[in-house]
Amino acid sequence: MRALIRTVAAITVAIIVSTSVGAPAAADPTPPSSPVGAQVAWLLDVSQRLPLSLSEASEHIDPAALDQIGIGALNQALAVVSGTTGLSLVRYHESSPSSALVIATSDTGTWLVSIALAASGLIGQLLFAPLLPEPASWSELDQRLRAVAPQVSFLAATLDEDGCQPVHAVAADTARPIGSAFKLYVLGALATAVAAGRAAWDEPLSIRDSWKSLPTGTFQDLPAGTTLPLSAYAANMIAISDNTATDHLIHRLGRPAVIAQQARFGMAEPARNVPFLLTRDLFVLKLTAYPHLLNAYAALPRWARQLVVPALAALPLPSLEDALSWTAPRRIDVEWFASPADICAAFAGLAEQAATRGLEPVGDILSINDGGLLLDPVSWDRTWFKGGSEPGVLTLNYLARTVDGRTFVVSAMVSNPDAALPEAFAVAELQALIRGAFTLASGVAAFDVPVSDLTQPEVANPLLRPATVL
Repeated sequence: MRALIRTVAAITVAIIVSTSVGAPAAADPTPPSSPVGAQVAWLLDVSQRLPLSLSEASEHIDPAALDQIGIGALNQALAVVSGTTGLSLVRYHESSPSSALVIATSDTGTWLVSIALAASGLIGQLLFAPLLPEPASWSELDQRLRAVAPQVSFLAATLDEDGCQPVHAVAADTARPIGSAFKLYVLGALATAVAAGRAAWDEPLSIRDSWKSLPTGTFQDLPAGTTLPLSAYAANMIAISDNTATDHLIHRLGRPAVIAQQARFGMAEPARNVPFLLTRDLFVLKLTAYPHLLNAYAALPRWARQLVVPALAALPLPSLEDALSWTAPRRIDVEWFASPADICAAFAGLAEQAATRGLEPVGDILSINDGGLLLDPVSWDRTWFKGGSEPGVLTLNYLARTVDGRTFVVSAMVSNPDAALPEAFAVAELQALIRGAFTLASGVAAFDVPVSDLTQPEVANPLLRPATVL
């Protein structure tokens, strides 16, 4: 729910075996002077002069993160991505005042660097993932997709006035667990309520302790009584997959409104998500007295689950430490579900809402975070993103529009009920496949950064695998 828990102490690196390295793009040595930009500048600088001392690391990395990863493992990760040349900045994208996505190159390859600041203003999250080459054909895409996980669904489609027109599909009508991608339906339900006059973007809503959930997000750290407009809850819900913001919106709108929105957006089997779980509900089910409570709930018929769900609110919210122990799949049949075809239809519905007078914030909110896809801005002028994950589950879903006005949707869903996915590799590989799908479907290059000719895509040593709920 990565929107990864990527906790304040999550530093992850995946190493991909490379047989040859492409020429790096010309570097831009000047990230902006914003708080997160300054930390990126420091990271680029220190990559040229490793190893990093503990005293210097303590000046830039939040203590919780540094204590968890350790200076030795951090230096190991930096050495792998920096190589002998150090990192050179290729592209910088500041997705929020406290987070940025960076493309950087070294003689070990091309890397996507995700960095986020903790409340202290120091680095709380640092993720290095390799940028893998796009598939050259649909058959290559299918082969690589099936290598990521045993259960896969995929759809690349054009989006026009008649809705989604499939271009390429792999089990696109098969519903899979989607993690936080369900939040698209919460955003749609909010827009529906605004259109009907039952809510307003600037309507104030106060934080309640009883409605708080676990990260991802930041709203769980706000004091009870803090008042924010509904638009702020929606922006955090989509941009950083804030779970507490999501649950507050569901409480405000009512679960029936979100269930109805699934049908309104054309979901084939909305009954699979009845009763509709809050993110707090899922944490309680999967972290409290595991596996007994979860198994007991899963054994109930749906009508009985609806009777049990209100009682989950009376149970204590598990701790962040409990969440960090969740590293393997826990009954991924207890989740939220949709198919790639459902997600495409949801994007179609959201696009219609965003084009409606008074509902323009829908498009603004979905455009805040492009999920690290970083499509070539010369050829693509809009990217919407929502992903979802928990151990054993990963989905990445994008809508993108070319500068000549054509719109495409790509949805990738992978899952494994028996083993955790190699997260850093899986994200990097799915993003490469998705970029390739946009290129193949549109005939317009999705990406303009040289990528190393990487082979044998194996994760050699993920240094830390945090609990993952998106």
